[in-house]
Amino acid sequence: YEYRLSGLLEYFKKKDLPAEDVNGSTSSVENAMETGPGGWVTSTKHMREAPGNWIEEDITHLLNVAEETLSHAVSELNMRGRVIRKKRSVGLIPASSTGMTREALDEAVLRVQHELSGLSNITLPFCAFNGGRDVWVDVGNKRVGVEVLQSYAGINKCETLHIGDQFLNTGNDYAARDVCPCIWITSPDETTYILKKILALANVVPSDDDEQTNENTKSGPSTVNDAGAVNFSECERRTEAVKKMDVFTGELLVQNK
Repeated sequence: YEYRLSGLLEYFKKKDLPAEDVNGSTSSVENAMETGPGGWVTSTKHMREAPGNWIEEDITHLLNVAEETLSHAVSELNMRGRVIRKKRSVGLIPASSTGMTREALDEAVLRVQHELSGLSNITLPFCAFNGGRDVWVDVGNKRVGVEVLQSYAGINKCETLHIGDQFLNTGNDYAARDVCPCIWITSPDETTYILKKILALANVVPSDDDEQTNENTKSGPSTVNDAGAVNFSECERRTEAVKKMDVFTGELLVQNK
């Protein structure tokens, strides 16, 4: 995520945007906090389903049910996968290079959705979805995420655009349809096309010239030059770098020589 968001954050920094243009508050991008006065968690607690109102015991209970349901699915369907648990999510990931079929992944998602939706003591928002190669059950969903961002940044629903590729009921973009306009894409190339169109409407000129980047940048070429033009070549290089990471853990993959 650091690679993927670095271009956006660097653009904010180079444009020296006033705080009100970034998040509608008096704090700058660098000083945006999670908790405490002015933090996004604290500032959005007025929203019933916002993360600031989640109780740890409820999170644990939801994840326990999800983990148990996925484990049963692996056993009963003889799936070639293993269940892992993180702080606010449970995942079913491939146990071998052969992977798991889409039908089996969808079945596991539907089982979790049915189990969690049928329990009256599950009160937190959640998202169980088929990621294509895996299944994830997250505490929260993209509807909550978009609503929190809209509230914290003071952005109207009609000024928000959600771009995603998982809008079926077993996908993780489905919930965002309730709170903002959405564009359903099928590949990263389509996302790039849409972002270029948005940049054009904002009078930001795209550029593929690496030589225009900031010479003082020590960590590699910049994704935004001093004139505010976007260097898509560098964006592509960083995208390729992300592909060398383990999608499940974020660790760098060992390349076979």
